[in-house]
Amino acid sequence: MIGATIIEKGSTTNGTTSDYTGAFSITLPRGAQLDVSYVGYKTRTVDVGTLGVVDVKLDPDDALEAVVVVGAGTQKKISVTGSVAAIAGEDLHFPSSSLTSGLAGKLAGVISMAKSGAPGETADFYIRGVGTFGGRATPLILLDDIEISASDLNKIPAETIENFTILKDASATAIYGVRGANGVMIVTTKKGQENTRAKIGVTIENSFVQPTHMIEYADGATWMDIYNKAYMARGGTTPIYSAEVIEYTRSGKYPYAYPDVDWQDLLFKNFNMNQRANVNIQGGGNRATYYMSLNVSHDSGIIDAPKDYIFNNNLSRFDYNFQNNISYKLSKSTTLDLRLNAQINEISGVGENVNDLFSYAIQANPVTYPAFYPSQEGDDHIRFGNAIKTGKTMYVNPYAAMLDDHSIVKENKLNVSLNLDQQLDFITKGLSVKGLVNWSTYSWTKFSQYMTPYYYTLDKQSYDTAYPDFYNLQQLQTGDEYIQESYSEPWTEQTFYFDARLMYNRRFGHHNVSGLLMYMMRDYRPQKSLSQRNQGLSGRVTYDFDQRYFAEFNFGYNGTERLAAEDRFEFFPAMSLGWAVSSEKFWEPIRKYVDFFKIRGSYGLVGSDGFNDDEGRRHFLYLNSINLYDGNAQSSFGQSTSRPNDYYGPTITVYATPDASWERVKKLDIGVDISLFRQLNITFDYFRDKRDRIFMARGSWPDIMGYQNVAPWGQVGRAENEGYELSVNWNKQIGKDWTVDMRFNFSYNRNKYTNYDDPDYAYTWQSHAGRPLDGYCWYGYVADGLFSSQEEIDNHATQLVGGAPMVGDIKYRDLNGDGVINPDDQCLISDYGTTPRIQYGVGLNLRWRKWDLGLFFNGSGMRTQMLNRYSAMDPFGVDLHNLTQFVADNYWSEENPNPHAKYPRLGTNANDISNNTGVWSTYWMRNARFLRFKTLEVGYTFKYGRIYVNGDNLAVWSPWDFCDPELAEWVKYPFQRTFTLGLQLKF
Repeated sequence: MIGATIIEKGSTTNGTTSDYTGAFSITLPRGAQLDVSYVGYKTRTVDVGTLGVVDVKLDPDDALEAVVVVGAGTQKKISVTGSVAAIAGEDLHFPSSSLTSGLAGKLAGVISMAKSGAPGETADFYIRGVGTFGGRATPLILLDDIEISASDLNKIPAETIENFTILKDASATAIYGVRGANGVMIVTTKKGQENTRAKIGVTIENSFVQPTHMIEYADGATWMDIYNKAYMARGGTTPIYSAEVIEYTRSGKYPYAYPDVDWQDLLFKNFNMNQRANVNIQGGGNRATYYMSLNVSHDSGIIDAPKDYIFNNNLSRFDYNFQNNISYKLSKSTTLDLRLNAQINEISGVGENVNDLFSYAIQANPVTYPAFYPSQEGDDHIRFGNAIKTGKTMYVNPYAAMLDDHSIVKENKLNVSLNLDQQLDFITKGLSVKGLVNWSTYSWTKFSQYMTPYYYTLDKQSYDTAYPDFYNLQQLQTGDEYIQESYSEPWTEQTFYFDARLMYNRRFGHHNVSGLLMYMMRDYRPQKSLSQRNQGLSGRVTYDFDQRYFAEFNFGYNGTERLAAEDRFEFFPAMSLGWAVSSEKFWEPIRKYVDFFKIRGSYGLVGSDGFNDDEGRRHFLYLNSINLYDGNAQSSFGQSTSRPNDYYGPTITVYATPDASWERVKKLDIGVDISLFRQLNITFDYFRDKRDRIFMARGSWPDIMGYQNVAPWGQVGRAENEGYELSVNWNKQIGKDWTVDMRFNFSYNRNKYTNYDDPDYAYTWQSHAGRPLDGYCWYGYVADGLFSSQEEIDNHATQLVGGAPMVGDIKYRDLNGDGVINPDDQCLISDYGTTPRIQYGVGLNLRWRKWDLGLFFNGSGMRTQMLNRYSAMDPFGVDLHNLTQFVADNYWSEENPNPHAKYPRLGTNANDISNNTGVWSTYWMRNARFLRFKTLEVGYTFKYGRIYVNGDNLAVWSPWDFCDPELAEWVKYPFQRTFTLGLQLKF
């Protein structure tokens, strides 16, 4: 860099400039600092210390000159012609041990949905939605060029991340060939800085957490009263529960004979605390640079188990993440990098899956038995309550299930990379070679302890309300006196990865040329299995003229073991073009208003070998699978049928798919990048993906062909996915005290089946073709309200959906007019499903002097949910399920025959209500769009750091009012509202 200004910090006279080679010399006192500046670049302060030679790197001040991470390399932002979106690591910071749960609305093109509020839970996320139905639809995730899982990504602290980039179109992802069909997420961790004294950063947080949108349940008296009504509504003659029993329960005076258990309140806390701490150090000298980070988080969860029991089953999750990035210059042209990421996780607590406890609270009603009975003299165990369901079968006591077993789960992941970068300027300027070797290993173990609980029930004959403290208990189950233990076999995985890259980057006057040629191989070995391998050759060539006209060609030539040798490799090319219109002379009159305007487009072919493997049976598509001795393949000979001689033979369990090849995606992307008034940046993209050769079971081949239950599979599926994305960012310095930064991201996608191998359906509406992919639609019956009279039932088509309908049951439309309601009358009832077509986010950051304020909202649209998605919505039944307040407040009854009731006619068993709740229908479908007030943060910066208060998941607005609208599986751990007090220190 010629002519850079170098001056001693604090001096106005001791300075110099760099010569034509970028070199300079200056005399300084010991411990001095240098300020280095250049037009168009950010000024940098360098600690000289005792160094005699100092290398200084300046970052561009112009955003268009900034470097952007792309596939297997970097490019200047102005020259990028593919669809790429990026966010700084600091913008992903929020108070949670789950990084992925904070992605929604942060980046245009990312669709993210949290499955559960449990600590450490990994969210589902896709780039540009789901584009296939034949296997893997999730993106490739890279941490410093190494593939990791979504679970690994989830545990990376935001402090460690330098930038988070997503690659969306063919030109951006083709370099990854087989692995890039569903988009690519690239996480780049921080590294050291040359000639910089050690910088220490410390973050300490304490979070106060409360569950939100917990399901409300009716009390015991209400449960019995409505049970009576449900029983009588389906033909019962005498109420099951007398008015006296209901009143005893309502009074709460007799908790063991007439219990009224609030299981949810008993099992779960309404408040808990979490902690997190991060310490990092960054710096470097003239040869070596370093960045190290240690992150520790502790989540306690909302399980409310007594701490003085045999097991302490309160959830305790510790996550440790260590990142160590060291770079050393072996010479002026040779650099060796070592990157290490270690993740250590330990989860202790209840042996049950924590989500199961929420299911148990739904399956247990408040009146059948108490959680436990008082202990008696000499007891060395808890007297858990229970009752006989049928025969010797008892119910599941949620409280006993929470306490009777304990587990400790340990996970360890170690990821180590060595990267050697050799500049080859002695051959020709701009030429370099890089080699990367990575080893990673993962292990999972589980240690369990358990004791069979003692169960009791009260002898009602011995109970008198006049003497409530005197009664006899009958033992239903004898428990264990000693703790039993089990240890699961560890699950392990090992991965070896290698790539070598030849790179070229040079400028000739107005011509800029770059190239990349990369070979890669990956060997993944899961537990006790054969290695899974792929390898390939990929490349990229870019050219731009005067930073006005841009062209880029990418290719991948990849192979996979899943295909036969002659079909194993395939070529996947992609091309992109760009035109910076604002660089033309004719743009000068409006340049002060529109300072940058670029049009870009790309088209290419990308492959995927992430086929549906049919639960592990079809990893190798070209092989038949034969069971040589199948007990179902039987022939009998002999004197008679009563004395046969049975012979067993081989059967085919999987048919090979001849000439199987890659699943392919043809990707088109057209985009524009605009900058207005040097403060407002706008990016818009339209995309369309056409995917073919989707691997699926052959539905059109009839059973008469003799395949029995082993239908062949083929690559006959096709699908399309299209949409658009908008990203807007406004950044403005107002005076010397105010800074404003506003961001808006919007993503929309629409997919559909274009070919699906359906059976020969009788009606066109039963075909998949033209329908959105599963998860983006609902298929079921059209409900025409509730039956209002027996005459209406008699004159309506015969409903064969469940039991015989009664007044107040759901009335379904006879689509084909044959006088019968059956599966032939099911159709597409919503173009929207649980996966949103629209996702968006809007954020505002204000800074005034030393104070800062941050706000962020996100939301989803074009999304529907089914209220009866889980049978837990239905009260009573053979297990005498709990009754939600949602049903108790608004159900159809003969006393209140509301045609718009939220729940139809009640029943006490599955057959009673099978007409209503056993199928999807428009009756249960609800709009599940929402807007969430995601975060609010207020901070104050002082000399040595910053203190802040953060609120997360503060409010949500939605037509869906049953539970949190984002929580598709509402029988699981609820979302949390979090208030965090944090301190950041810098030394």
